[in-house]
Amino acid sequence: MALIARGDEAPDFELPEASGRMVRLSDAVTEGTVVLVFYPTDWGVICTMEMKAFQRVLDDIRAAGAGIIAVSVNSTTSHRAWKEQLDISWPLLSDVGGTAARLYGVLVPDGRFLEGHSQRSVFVIGRDRRVCYAWIAPEHPIEPDYGAVVEACRRCDGSNR
Repeated sequence: MALIARGDEAPDFELPEASGRMVRLSDAVTEGTVVLVFYPTDWGVICTMEMKAFQRVLDDIRAAGAGIIAVSVNSTTSHRAWKEQLDISWPLLSDVGGTAARLYGVLVPDGRFLEGHSQRSVFVIGRDRRVCYAWIAPEHPIEPDYGAVVEACRRCDGSNR
């Protein structure tokens, strides 16, 4: 599938969270804007730095009426341990097989470094399921602009795209 861009309708999916409960994107956006974070793997150095950075801006994201959902191809067992290690308070969804990453066009293709994993990417999705911010790392080790993500959350109210 093609990359999802600003203004597109966010594809819906349902995946298991670290706790084992199922989380559906379309249900999550009814509570407010969602920062959907795809990352390559639990326990990776850059992925750990990214999650810690999101933890630092979490209050700003929440103040903008948004929450975070992070997705990788790791198992719920791995997610539970990593979530506890980093004290992550948002859902970590297990996308074994890359179904959701494929829907968003961010599954690393065969033959490339980290094939079968998610590309590092962030989508800010409003209550209307429209994408109001889309960012995909140009190279694996590049982290998102966290300030830009927070600003997108502030603007993403379903009417200001």
